[in-house]
Amino acid sequence: MIKFFRKIRQQLLTENKFSKYLLYAIGEIALVVIGILIALSINNWNEGNKRKSQEKKILLHMKRNLESNLLQDYPNLVLDNSLKSTSIVLDYLENRKPYNDSLDYHFAWIPAYTRHMPNSTAYENLKTIGFDIISNDSLRENYQKLYAFHYELARFQRNELAYDNSNKFRDFYKKHFRNFIWHENATPINYPSLLENNEFHEMLISTQNYNLIQLTYRNKTNEEVEKLIKMIDKELN
Repeated sequence: MIKFFRKIRQQLLTENKFSKYLLYAIGEIALVVIGILIALSINNWNEGNKRKSQEKKILLHMKRNLESNLLQDYPNLVLDNSLKSTSIVLDYLENRKPYNDSLDYHFAWIPAYTRHMPNSTAYENLKTIGFDIISNDSLRENYQKLYAFHYELARFQRNELAYDNSNKFRDFYKKHFRNFIWHENATPINYPSLLENNEFHEMLISTQNYNLIQLTYRNKTNEEVEKLIKMIDKELN
C-alpha cells in the first residue's frame, strides 16, 4: 500500500502536476490522521473495557467483604449478652434481691467484649490501586467513609475502650470473685458486701451506658453497610 501511494506521488512530481500533488499530499495526510484517530479510539475503547472489567471485579470483592462483615454474629452475641447480663445484675443490686447462683453466669458476661476485625481486603487493595477506579462518586465516597470513619470508630470503641473496661472488671473480680471464667462463671466472694459496693455499681452503670451507645452505633453502621451493598448491586446490574 505504501509503495502504491509512493508511486502515485512520484508520477505527479515527474509530470510536474504540482497542484494535483498538493491535493494528493493533503489527502494522504488526512488519511494518516484519520488512521491515527481510529487507532486511538480503538485503544481508548479497549482501555475503557479493561477498566470496566477491573471495576466490576473490585465491586464484587467489596460486596463479598461487606456481606461477610454483616454476618459476623459472634460480636453481636457478645454485646447483646453483656447488655442483658448487666441489666439483670443491676436489677438484683438496685432492688437488693437475694443471691441466686444463676447470677454467676451473668457476672461472667458483664465484662465481655470482642475485637473489631472487619474484612477489609478489598479496601486495602483499593488503597493500592486507587479509589478513582470506582466510577460512582457517591459509592466511592460512602465506601471510604465506612472504613475511614465508621469502622475506625468501632475499632476504637471495642479494641481500646471496651478492652480497658474489661481489664478494669478483671482486676475488680480478682478481689471480689472466685472461679472466674469468661462467659461462664464468676461467683461473688461476699454478695451482701457487693450490694453495698458503690464502685461496682458505678462500673455496671458505665458499662451499660457504654454498651447501649455501642449497640446504637453498631445498628447505624450496619445500615450504612446494607446501603452500600444496594449501591454496588445497582452498579453491577
